[in-house]
Amino acid sequence: MQSDLLSRLKNETAACHARLENALDLMRDDLQRDEYIALLERFYGYVAPWEDAAAACLPATLSVFFDERRKAPLLAADLAALTGERRPVGSVPQADMRYDLPRLHNLGDAFGSMYVMEGSTLGGRFIAPHVAQRLDLGQGLGNAYFEGYGARTGSMWNAFRETAAASVPAAQHDDAVKAAIATFEGLQSWLCPEAAGVDAMPPVPGAVT
Repeated sequence: MQSDLLSRLKNETAACHARLENALDLMRDDLQRDEYIALLERFYGYVAPWEDAAAACLPATLSVFFDERRKAPLLAADLAALTGERRPVGSVPQADMRYDLPRLHNLGDAFGSMYVMEGSTLGGRFIAPHVAQRLDLGQGLGNAYFEGYGARTGSMWNAFRETAAASVPAAQHDDAVKAAIATFEGLQSWLCPEAAGVDAMPPVPGAVT
């Protein structure tokens, strides 16, 4: 049942979700432009390889469903707008599929992990205008990732919920929850290494600091 899977994902990841949200603290009033650029680079470094891993775990029948949800291009556009393409996004350090990303082996894993990424678009509706105001960004220039689907956010989220409920067999609900938790924890370790108690990413030549 839809309510069972989605309710479990929401309830059993609530603590992880709160920890990541608090660690990122994107709604604070003292957010600085260079700090924001560095964070977007970290996001790109995680999202790009994660999208490849998730897509490889899904059947061909869900390729269009997934491709219209890819957000690495939005991060690349944001970084280009903010940095003037001083360096290509290909030079941004990327998460290692063996160590940094959740292990995705079945539909439960894939949809559990996607729950985290798709759910972030809901919070992005509040983050995008806040970032634009604090950093004096032009319309759609630098906050496209957090804008996500814009006016379609609600309908895209509902479509994700419906597809997850219809696709993930009950026997894989536990896998979905475990993958969602692993994704939240992996994101926090990658995006907020100091808060997660791990070593920071190595400095990137030419990075804004």
